[in-house]
Amino acid sequence: MTTLADRIILVLAILLIGWLYLHYWGTSSQLASYALIFTPFQSPQKVSLQHSQRLQVQGRLGVSLIEIEAGRIRFHTSPCHGKLCIHAGWLNHGGQLVACLPNQVSIELYLIEDDEFDSIVY
Repeated sequence: MTTLADRIILVLAILLIGWLYLHYWGTSSQLASYALIFTPFQSPQKVSLQHSQRLQVQGRLGVSLIEIEAGRIRFHTSPCHGKLCIHAGWLNHGGQLVACLPNQVSIELYLIEDDEFDSIVY
């Protein structure tokens, strides 16, 4: 049998877990300002999300077409079989990531353009 105090503690624990999930792993509410595009044959390419454009990037299987429009980015076409990267749709929030694993092309979004230090060593 559970007592009233047990039920209160259980409800508080469930609420705390839900809040922690939303706070630490929930989607960011801030819109991204730039993206890094990673490809197997060149260094990461930094692109602004403020200018509409289409980029062709060479991957392991072929060329992927990446579309940037109105502060968001997506895979438009890709030579992979499952097309999961295309089905991911538009990305526009900081911290979001989409990858075409067979073609080895990925896109990661960032909030600000300033280089932030992860740590400083003296």
